[in-house]
Formats: sequence, C-alpha cells, structure tokens
Amino acid sequence: MWERELAAAEPRRPGGSPVALWVCAGLAWLVLACVGTVRVSTVPFVFLDLPMQLAGWLLAGGLTVALLRRIRGRRWVLPVTVAVLVAACFHSVSWSVFEPRSYYAAHRYAFAMVAADVRDGSIGASTEYYGDFLPWYLHGLSATGRAAVVGQQHGRPVVFLPQWLGMPDDAGGYVYVQARPAPDLLVDLFGEPLAVDDGLDLGDGWWYLPAPAGGQRGA
Repeated sequence: MWERELAAAEPRRPGGSPVALWVCAGLAWLVLACVGTVRVSTVPFVFLDLPMQLAGWLLAGGLTVALLRRIRGRRWVLPVTVAVLVAACFHSVSWSVFEPRSYYAAHRYAFAMVAADVRDGSIGASTEYYGDFLPWYLHGLSATGRAAVVGQQHGRPVVFLPQWLGMPDDAGGYVYVQARPAPDLLVDLFGEPLAVDDGLDLGDGWWYLPAPAGGQRGA
C-alpha cells in the first residue's frame, strides 16, 4: 500500500501525452510532402527551393526523433531512424541549380533509368510542349515532374528535365542526347534555341545547360 502512495506522491515527468507530438509530426510531414510535390522552380524564387526543402526535412525529422525519444523501445530504433531520415533527405532535396555536376553524380542511377526509358521509347514520345509526367519514382529529377522533347538528332528525341523556369520564357536543366551532340544541334528550352555542345558535359549522354541568370556554361 505504502509503495502505491509513494509512487503517486512522486512528481510526474514533464511533457505528458505524446499526442501533440504525433499531430505536429504528422502535419510537418504533410507540409514537407506538399513542398516536395510543388517545387519552387521560377527564377529568381528557385533559389528559395533548397532552403525550404531543408527546413521542411529539419522540422519533420526533428519532430519524429523527438517523438521516438518519448516512446520506449529497442535502442537501435532511434539511430536507424535518424540514418534513414538523413539518407531520404539527401535523396529527395534538389541542389542541382547550385551544383548540377554533384547532383547528377549523386543521382546517376536515376538519370540512367530515364536514359533507358528514352532509348526504349517509354519517355520521349510525347507531343506535349512541356512533356509528359515522369514515373513517380523519377518525379524529383524535374522541377515540373515532366520530361519534354526539345529537339531531335538522327531521328531520336532529345529529352529535357527542367530544373528552373524563367519568367515568362527560357529554362535550364538536364538534357539527354543518345549520341555525341553535333555542333549545330540546337534545343528549344522553352525560349531561345541553345547549342547542346555549349553546355556542361556530364557523361553518358547527359548535359546541363544553361545556368540560371546567365551563369557560366561549359565544363
């Protein structure tokens, strides 16, 4: 009897029920999903896209970690969750406008999947100006979620994955050509025609052109 009375007399730990954390974490993940789906891709606001994505991951991930710390369980759950969150954040956020080469290197496998789909005709057959939507698992490679046909070489489509859009015209991003582009190969990136050979050669048929706000091109 006296043990129950002693336990009742002990002060409770602050924080109470984790219901509020569940709600906040759920809302944070919902906001992050919206931010990831509707990317800020218009110059000059495109430069806010990466900070917004990182802030969303920091908020949602931080609330999730705080929630797990309140729930008793196996010790390995928390570090594994943190590692998964860091890997998912690295995979999901886009820094291509700031450093297109490293973004391509980190997502080379995904770009290779797009290239394979272009070669077999499942991507690059659309006549829509902005192209058709990419498969959901490749959606993040394009600011619009689409792959547009912006030219042809030897009867094969040249495919464009935009990373930023101008106001009202022009765009920049990754271009895939199935062979070495001819010096006179021009592509229409929703504005002035550009020579693919003047862009940044990333290898495996992928090029980046041009940088936003008239940045430098070339390797």
